[in-house]
Amino acid sequence: MTPELWGYKKLASFPWPVRGAAVANGTQTIRFDLKDYLQKELISALFLRVVGSVVIAGAGAGVATGQDNPESLIVDITARHSPTLGLVSKNAMTPRGIIQMGIFDRGYSIHGTTIPDAAATVNVDYQLPILFKQPGSVNPVEWGLPMSLFTSYEFQVRCTGREALFTGGTNTWDPTTLALEVWADYDYGVAGTFNAVEEFERTIDILSTKPDLQDFLEKGFYYTHLCYIAERDSVKDDTLINSLTIQSAGRIWTPQGDKNYPLIQRSNRERFVNSAAESLAGTIFIGALRDGMYTRSIEALTDRVEQKFDVTLGAGTIRRIRIHGRRIIPKALQVRAV
Repeated sequence: MTPELWGYKKLASFPWPVRGAAVANGTQTIRFDLKDYLQKELISALFLRVVGSVVIAGAGAGVATGQDNPESLIVDITARHSPTLGLVSKNAMTPRGIIQMGIFDRGYSIHGTTIPDAAATVNVDYQLPILFKQPGSVNPVEWGLPMSLFTSYEFQVRCTGREALFTGGTNTWDPTTLALEVWADYDYGVAGTFNAVEEFERTIDILSTKPDLQDFLEKGFYYTHLCYIAERDSVKDDTLINSLTIQSAGRIWTPQGDKNYPLIQRSNRERFVNSAAESLAGTIFIGALRDGMYTRSIEALTDRVEQKFDVTLGAGTIRRIRIHGRRIIPKALQVRAV
């Protein structure tokens, strides 16, 4: 019998850790180690599927928070492998960051069916993709995750309930029947050299109008994908950022003073977006994997990357920029042929 060269299957299913009817359900964490299910495979992608139903009772609807509904039932996702190689494989990624980055990975966003805050039993079925093989790369397999090189690959998935999606009101939500399923797309028998990849997310709070709000990205990496999401009270907004400057060690990728935010956004639509109906509100993307080659991306092996934002404070209570990015240590992993 000839062995299969790849596979796609469900690895595990976990009960939703937030249980019982409540106006605010709190936050609980699902933890699992991928090495309990896969040992020598090369992972191309994982999919975290939330499926089941939410029982909503009462007659006091709240106000939408502005976060992605229903995806924000997952608060964030972190995955660490051992040995660490000096990075966190998936670092505090939120559903919003995953969804917005997905626009530029596939050309459009994918959303689950919205859960209304009204008395009913609502079926839920959506998934968040965790990519390893990289769309747009000259050699996507070099971005895969070779499980044979790690002794552990531990996930922490923080989960919640109604308060992520609605504030105020008196309705109760019971998400007890929800489950988190983990699905994997993987390859067998792949040898060679692979990039060590970290996909990260963090936020910058905007406290005042500034033409040159400064921020830095760590050295030691090539930065290949940078997605910037501007939010006012959790709602994506185009009026917060006026321009973005990226520079390091005398190299300037996007010059200061150009008021380039709307032009970057238009360029994103020309280059990456396949659907005319796709909204890029509050979002710009720096696709530094030029022509599919990391060697032409933003190199920061010895110097930090400086980011400067021209921002206008404007309306709202909480204004922030969410950065969702990918950075690599090239050819850091080697798997020998059997």
